[in-house]
Amino acid sequence: MKKSINRKMCLCVLICSFLLPVNAQVYNFRYKPITISALMDSISAKTNIKVSYDARAVPVDSLVQVDVSQMHPFDLLKSVLKDRPLHISYRNNQIVISEQVQEDVSIYLRFKGKVIDGSEGDALPMVNIAVKNKAMGTISNMDGEFEFVVPANCLNDTLVFSFIGYSNEFYPIKNIESTLTVRLRSHDIKLQEIEVRYEAIEDIINGIVKNRSKNYINEQTILTGFFRESIKQDQKFVQVSEAIIEIQKPSYNEFLNLERVRFVKGRKLSGLQTMESVNFKLEGGPYQFSRIDVARYLEFLPKDGYDDVYQYSYEGIDYLNDEMVYRIGFRPIEDDGELKYEGIIMAHSQSYAIVHVDFELTKRSLKNSRKALIKRSTRRIKAKPRVARYYIDYRRLNDKWIVNKIGGEIAVYINDKDEKINSEFVGISELLVSDCKIDREERFKTSELYKSNYILADEIKETDQEFWDNYNIIKPDDELEKVFKDRK
Repeated sequence: MKKSINRKMCLCVLICSFLLPVNAQVYNFRYKPITISALMDSISAKTNIKVSYDARAVPVDSLVQVDVSQMHPFDLLKSVLKDRPLHISYRNNQIVISEQVQEDVSIYLRFKGKVIDGSEGDALPMVNIAVKNKAMGTISNMDGEFEFVVPANCLNDTLVFSFIGYSNEFYPIKNIESTLTVRLRSHDIKLQEIEVRYEAIEDIINGIVKNRSKNYINEQTILTGFFRESIKQDQKFVQVSEAIIEIQKPSYNEFLNLERVRFVKGRKLSGLQTMESVNFKLEGGPYQFSRIDVARYLEFLPKDGYDDVYQYSYEGIDYLNDEMVYRIGFRPIEDDGELKYEGIIMAHSQSYAIVHVDFELTKRSLKNSRKALIKRSTRRIKAKPRVARYYIDYRRLNDKWIVNKIGGEIAVYINDKDEKINSEFVGISELLVSDCKIDREERFKTSELYKSNYILADEIKETDQEFWDNYNIIKPDDELEKVFKDRK
């Protein structure tokens, strides 16, 4: 009974804060010239009202002078930013500032369609879709469906559809109708045409390491990304969170500088089904996934001055972008229970660039992974990790390769004897890099950064009603699309 009362009390407080009128809290603000960024940080510190904003739209370095009495921070920021084309909203004790949606959507070209196997007619998931020689890209979902938004100035460019094991397909944008069916033809791989001896594996591994600086961008880049995180309990969605993020990625030659992430905007669906007994959360999300980059950190590859951890095997060849790629298997030399992985590295046969990696914790590592994967739990709950698998994919941008998409799946079996609950929770995370620009100067402010202990669903205080705007995303598959429609 006591537990039930506490739940009702918590729910009541949440509803009351949601209904609190904007003008219930007013403050005095007096600042000599201060940057807008510092003003927003000060508001958060003084009032406990969180301010989130799109750093590309807000002139954070502009100076303002403030001297007002009895004003709510929402009204203050509306006044300070009144001459900017911004959308400013206040809800759940958070102010959200974003760029106004363009009324004239004709400046963007929007395509949708489906990618299928040209012979069998089956849907092809995870197909790379990009504008040729430009950084913009997206992928097809698990049903082979896609949506792609590109600026109108790309009218004379070409869309490229690429998938491992298939020939590329090219579509001039000016000839595309709004809906497109893409049929990819599989490569006829004849293994007898190529002979690879055991010694060649070492040559390939050495080539990957030695040619890294040639194959990847050695300047700071700012990546625009779409991140989706979903949680299922016993095959039913209990939470879905989506966000547009930006990643400050250092040069591939700067090993000590780490990626930084800032949140732009997002939406979430929670309470789809009440989580029974366990409040299951995924920690880190965009922060952790921004730092998965095998080509940059050379995970699973030999490092000078260190003992070899992995052994390698030749697993044949494949094709990507109509070019041959090597498949190199790796597994621990000694699977001693430490957290170690096994998987496949795919490397371009000419440049030795890593183009794709699939990896997962070994079975023995899984048995000892509870402390590493599960940060917080109670003694009465037994949690057993069942799966921890990931992938990273790269796409070509002229003569370089950039991160294209990263995904991961963690499955945990939960047993709660007190509540007589046996459940399997599955967390699936996907990061799509939809754009990339070289920017040597931009530095994300500490106050903007997404931290390692953040929970994405907790960080999304207000769902952006114009969430899609002109950003590229991974189109929800049929199952997830139904979840979104049912919640409207």
